[in-house]
Amino acid sequence: MIGMALAMIVGAGALSSYLFLGRNLTRLANIQQQQVNSRRVLQTFTQDISAGVSISSASSAQLTFIKQKSNSTATVITTVTYTYTPCAAGANTGTLTRTEATTTPTPTSTTTTLISNLTTATGGFAYYDEAGNATATVQLIKSVELTFTSSAGTAGTGTLAAYSMVSPRVLLRNKPTLL
Repeated sequence: MIGMALAMIVGAGALSSYLFLGRNLTRLANIQQQQVNSRRVLQTFTQDISAGVSISSASSAQLTFIKQKSNSTATVITTVTYTYTPCAAGANTGTLTRTEATTTPTPTSTTTTLISNLTTATGGFAYYDEAGNATATVQLIKSVELTFTSSAGTAGTGTLAAYSMVSPRVLLRNKPTLL
């Protein structure tokens, strides 16, 4: 009788340890995947913004700008639009998409979802002038910052992991200065 009670206590301890480790390893894998996805978004965003020549429109939820690349045969003009779609209250359904439209030499357009499961409505784009002051005037924008929070896993199983990312202020290196 005493032996059976001790065996049940040891078995319950082993089972709870197993469940604890399983949840934490799953949560750790979710965080790692979010970090990898966020780094990919940051790399794409930084490369695009750095190559930007001019900004067409800018809001906290959408950024549209022009990239221009010349090669030996033609100048390729590309319009890139980043759209931050916030989630509904209590959901993790927000997305960040990138649309690239090339008008010359051949018109093409592709849309890619860079990251999904965004969990907050407070993310998006922030804009700064040459002096580093926040601005909403498209002509004065010299650098851009992106903020978002994503999640993976489920709260019911204890594997929910949230990851927030704030990009550095990325300069539009090819944008001419105002005179």
